[in-house]
Amino acid sequence: MMVGIVGIAVPIYANLLGASPLLVGIIGSAGGLIYSFMPLISGILCDRMGRKSFISLSLFSYGASCLLYSLVQEPLMFILIKILEWVSVAAFWPAVESLIADSAFERLEDALKKFNISWGSAMVIGPLLGGILISELSITSPFLFSMLIAFFFGALSILIVQEPGKVLKTRNRSEESLKIKSESNGSIVTILATIFLFSSIVGILTSLFPSYATDLGIPAFEIGIITFAFGATRAVTFYQATRIEAWMKKHGMFLVGSLTLGLASLITFYSNNASLFLVSFLIFGFGAGISYAASITSVLKWRKSSRGYAAGVFESLIGVGYFLGPLIGGFLSEFAGNVPYLYGLFLSLVVLIIQWRGKHRASSD
Repeated sequence: MMVGIVGIAVPIYANLLGASPLLVGIIGSAGGLIYSFMPLISGILCDRMGRKSFISLSLFSYGASCLLYSLVQEPLMFILIKILEWVSVAAFWPAVESLIADSAFERLEDALKKFNISWGSAMVIGPLLGGILISELSITSPFLFSMLIAFFFGALSILIVQEPGKVLKTRNRSEESLKIKSESNGSIVTILATIFLFSSIVGILTSLFPSYATDLGIPAFEIGIITFAFGATRAVTFYQATRIEAWMKKHGMFLVGSLTLGLASLITFYSNNASLFLVSFLIFGFGAGISYAASITSVLKWRKSSRGYAAGVFESLIGVGYFLGPLIGGFLSEFAGNVPYLYGLFLSLVVLIIQWRGKHRASSD
């Protein structure tokens, strides 16, 4: 929820302080740059040191970043604070994902479904709440609200979070190595391409769209509604993920996800009002949700004996997309505010081709 609140507030605040579209993109990509390698480091460390300490410390440091955001007067300062914010996020996600996976035993899909619904629902609330706070109170109120929430749950996590025993260390490692080799020959390229696609597009949406919509004269509350639609559709998709997989299989989820992300990018490119953006963001939510659900289960099955490492790989790959998406999108925005979504369409088509070739290669193997 806090990431959703802060995510909509930062680009709007930067825009109000006079930041250019390129600088707004750089601010977003700064977090993505950190997130392209820090989750892997955090995942490896939390395998050795435990999950709980990473969860608690990350919440306190996230609260500190929110406090600093509320004090900003120069747009360039957002870059440094964005780094601190995403160091905190990078410590949090691999620890939480590996803790969920460790607790799930053989019911990984069911556990991840609940997990995705949990954070997906919070991300529905976050942008809407951020838009309301900006419209009704002030531009700094989302940061102060998030700071209080982060500090509260940081203290609460110390008292409540428990780690399961290390019951997965007895896995036969040679069996796991064969699985890794099989995955490498078949679907790893498809998984990597899919993660890069949905994270790049989501990075563009979260970092650039609020500023772009503001320039089109769309109020902050309506921007919150549009991003709310994205989160709501993604959460519903998470809820139906097991049924979707039973219907179209895992590889079908990858293909449909890329196709819908490309369609939504095309609609956004031609849109200039809140109604059309609402339609495109509903489609974005489905595409991102189905791609994320298919990718995370595939990655966490990859290394069962070191969930933190697997989660770190997954999140670091997301970070690469969060870095390059806003960076490339911010550069393209210098030509026109809607050009980044043309890039999203092109990227979707490229990944769709990779997935299609991967499907035929797997079939021939």
